[in-house]
Amino acid sequence: MPVVRRSPGSPARAPQVGCVLRPRSALGDLPLLPPKRRTRSEGPPLSSPPKRSSDHEDRRSAASEQGATRADRIILFVGSRLLLRVTESGSRLPTPDETRSVIDLDGDGIPDIFVTVRHRAGVDIPAYGIDDGGLEPPEGFRLDGLRVAFHDLSEPDFRAAGTARQRVEWRRTHRFCSRCGAHNRLDPRQEAMVCVSCGQSHFPRVAPAVIVLVQRGPEALLGRSPHFKPGVYSTLAGFVEAGESLEECVHREIHEEVGVRITNLRYFGSQPHPFPNSLMIGFVADWLEGDIRIDRDEIEDARWFRADDLPALPHPMSIARALVDDFVARAGDA
Repeated sequence: MPVVRRSPGSPARAPQVGCVLRPRSALGDLPLLPPKRRTRSEGPPLSSPPKRSSDHEDRRSAASEQGATRADRIILFVGSRLLLRVTESGSRLPTPDETRSVIDLDGDGIPDIFVTVRHRAGVDIPAYGIDDGGLEPPEGFRLDGLRVAFHDLSEPDFRAAGTARQRVEWRRTHRFCSRCGAHNRLDPRQEAMVCVSCGQSHFPRVAPAVIVLVQRGPEALLGRSPHFKPGVYSTLAGFVEAGESLEECVHREIHEEVGVRITNLRYFGSQPHPFPNSLMIGFVADWLEGDIRIDRDEIEDARWFRADDLPALPHPMSIARALVDDFVARAGDA
């Protein structure tokens, strides 16, 4: 769980908890997809307000496609909580039939949001978002926030659920144009919401944040937020500010957070981070100069740790943990 800090005067954000990431050595087996190109809306502005039936039409179309891909699970968010099926072996995403035993996903009267997300198994999983109207699941199911589900789901399932959460929340919070206040509707050509009045495009939000392991010979610098579980230390992190490069952000955050200067900065890897919509960009750096001088408004402790004497660490699927594991592996090879 990285320690996250914003510059003075910026609104504070909740401390970040790691998300799904394979260690750097395994990144090569993941498919890399080219980013979608963002294009300006061509032609006259859209002229009619969005219809609620469009989501239902999308569902019916997707349902026929699902017959070919045979998705065996569904992602359903009730407000910000994820529906999980409780079994003797733990909790998991429910199947379509199990989900429909809890709520009628095909009813026209349900105010829902529908998207599909690509699962690492190679299927498109349907994902729904419905308003939290006090729904309580029946026995054998539970509703949990993503931070709780993080500890129960497999890595591929959590990755899919995290993606769905960001897309559902984006759809939920961008129903109206921030420029003129008119309705938005889905752009059929790209992943965007387009204003029916002024044509402004609204894309999903992504908040970049850097996360850094600073090393000094056989030691790594780890910090502890008061929000962490007792005894847990992590790598240092912070949000990128407007007009700032990733490298500038790393140098600023490390100096503000713990008072040291760094050098030899190199890229490690990245991971989506759905708490709520961050992209964590990992780096490794070498200590250059300075003693630890922590900012107690943000963290309560920071120390140098040897690879053979580490404290409690973040979740194994987090990029913070991947950075520490990489440091330990390199220390063992030295």
